[in-house]
Amino acid sequence: MQVNKRHQVSPYLVFFIVYNSQVGVGILGFQRTIAAKAGYDAWMGVIVAGCFVQVFIWIMYKLLGKADGDIVDVHSKVFGNILGNVLSFIIMIYYWLASVSVLLGFIEIIQVWMFPTLPSWILCSLILVLVYYCVSGGFRVVVGVSFLSFLFPQITLIVLYIFPLKTAHFSNLLPIMNHSYKELFDAVKSSMYTLAGTEAFLMFYPFIRDPKSSKKFAHLAVLFTTFLYTVSAIVSFTFYSESQLKEKIWPELSLIKIIRLSYLERFEYIYISMYLVIVSSLLSLLLWCSTRGLKRIFKKKQKYFLIVISILSVVLSQLINEQYKETLDKYVTQMNLWIFYGYIPILLIIFILLKRSKQNG
Repeated sequence: MQVNKRHQVSPYLVFFIVYNSQVGVGILGFQRTIAAKAGYDAWMGVIVAGCFVQVFIWIMYKLLGKADGDIVDVHSKVFGNILGNVLSFIIMIYYWLASVSVLLGFIEIIQVWMFPTLPSWILCSLILVLVYYCVSGGFRVVVGVSFLSFLFPQITLIVLYIFPLKTAHFSNLLPIMNHSYKELFDAVKSSMYTLAGTEAFLMFYPFIRDPKSSKKFAHLAVLFTTFLYTVSAIVSFTFYSESQLKEKIWPELSLIKIIRLSYLERFEYIYISMYLVIVSSLLSLLLWCSTRGLKRIFKKKQKYFLIVISILSVVLSQLINEQYKETLDKYVTQMNLWIFYGYIPILLIIFILLKRSKQNG
């Protein structure tokens, strides 16, 4: 699929897109989840998960490079238009459900920490208006917001790890490797979903100018986010005991509460407000992927799907309570693992075999 050059972005911007796709609300609470699987050895699971994501990046480049298009093109070439569109539709639904999961997670944080009486639909509507504005501007606008989410506020937020390190107890990490391989594998699985997001690459690949030269930037982005998540886990593990961590739903937010400045006491309010930039950029990327795919499948304007999906997201924000949200998160996690780390590698093998058979024939 050919994309007009004026809609494409430079290869180095792939770093910021991949970073944006991986860093969301998950980093605020994943420490408790992985520690429940493998205790304070779980930081090693983050590194192993990062290695798996690096392999997945290589697989996606290989698959999309051979198809010279996005995942919709791959499915059409392998399975034909009808079955191919059905499979592509499933992936577009995943992108949408993933965006709903991120949105509801951030709304829950706002309601717990800042505005407990504010209805979900108001918060959801306000955030989606901003996201609609970004997505309707096109892919280059989405990439611009991704760049801003890295430059501001994430660089500033990384520096804030210095404060909890002042009272850190690195002895909490000892002894190393005192958990079974099964427990470590469970931590890897949990970390892989936390590091998820690179699958958005399956849709924006054609919008990269000279995709081959962008490969190194994609791998560097995954390396950086793996380092970021590993540092976040280690900082939390050295600050909290295991019994304390079990009681913290969002360990990183609780860490921010220790910051006291002479002119500011509740720094977490600013932290959460700044995080809106990060969440909005991630939602913009996921909804762009979903609506772009639906546009290609059904041959209708992208803005129509964006409006429908936004309305459905607001409705779901009202219907889904905490129990159903946990179920949604569970299904999104399973879809991510099975579709992208199981199905996509198999699809690459099938695509290579079909291409070889056509050449030999």
